[in-house]
Amino acid sequence: MAVISSAFGQVKLTDDDAKKFRNQVTYGKPKASAVKTASRGSAMFKEYQTSGKVTFKAKAKPGK
Repeated sequence: MAVISSAFGQVKLTDDDAKKFRNQVTYGKPKASAVKTASRGSAMFKEYQTSGKVTFKAKAKPGK
């Protein structure tokens, strides 16, 4: 395994890591929570584009 990075943020994966990453990008399925979060983010972005601001409420962590 080799991960090569630079000060400018470039990361290179080699050999098996590159194959695994490529397969994950091609065939991987996102988690339901990731889909929900992306949907909320898109809605907030659209609101920001139209009104110039976004309003939201922070929720307490479960169990607190």
